Amino acid sequence: MLICLLLTMLLTGCASEDKAPVVMPAENENHLLNLAYGDDPQQKMDLFLPKNRKTNVTKVFILIHGGGWFSGDKMDFNNEVVMIHNSFPDYAIANINYRLGTKESLGFPKQINDLQSVVAFLNKNYKEYHIAKEYAMVGISAGAHLAMLYSYKYNANRQVKAVCSIVGPADFSDPKYEGNTLFTTGLNYVVGDGYPRYSDNPLLYNTISPAKLVTSQSPKTLMFYGDEDPLVPNTQGGILREKLNAHHVYNEYYKYNGAAHANWSEAQAADVAEKTTNFFRTYFK
Repeated sequence: MLICLLLTMLLTGCASEDKAPVVMPAENENHLLNLAYGDDPQQKMDLFLPKNRKTNVTKVFILIHGGGWFSGDKMDFNNEVVMIHNSFPDYAIANINYRLGTKESLGFPKQINDLQSVVAFLNKNYKEYHIAKEYAMVGISAGAHLAMLYSYKYNANRQVKAVCSIVGPADFSDPKYEGNTLFTTGLNYVVGDGYPRYSDNPLLYNTISPAKLVTSQSPKTLMFYGDEDPLVPNTQGGILREKLNAHHVYNEYYKYNGAAHANWSEAQAADVAEKTTNFFRTYFK
């Protein structure tokens, strides 16, 4: 239980110090809270729509929380909702929950299925919401893994134009994962506890490794990692960058000294916010 608690805190990027309260937009005709995109109680999203939106013009950010594939909530991303809303007031934001992994119902493939359902729901209702069928995905930790996995493998219509990975696992063949008890605890909720090592089932691990699925059609990618991350090896960003470069996919990769699992210093957090804003202003416009 202690390991699970620590894992949850790390994967959701929770710092030990108290955070300033986040002032979220109130629910109204432009802010639809706990909107169902599926039949399961966990398949909910908060959809934030700009007042002057236009069909086929207003693009959409899809935010995907972390939590080791087995925990976390869209509320964990409220800070990012406010940041993106302030930086991109003319864009829509879908902050989503997805079905969490359990020992009886693993995260893969149902969590990817949920992302497919989110995109299908927004596509189906784009005229009602006056939005475009163009998306950017932003995820942290396990959510970043899901964002990249969807964007590289399941983005058949290329509607996801850009993806941002904040400390996202990218390649499970990396030997630096070996012996990482904290990380394996979370991964058990994705593939089960029968395959603790990559060598136990390479096909399965390759199937869920975003770096293994990069093609020349993959969307532009922004990556942030820390060099003292106890969960995601500091080699992951470099591995992904190498694969993206090999396929001539534009990417930006930033690794911060002394940073753990998205527990940035104040200066690092400001730099992440600035680089994220600049990236999307350039490549998601």
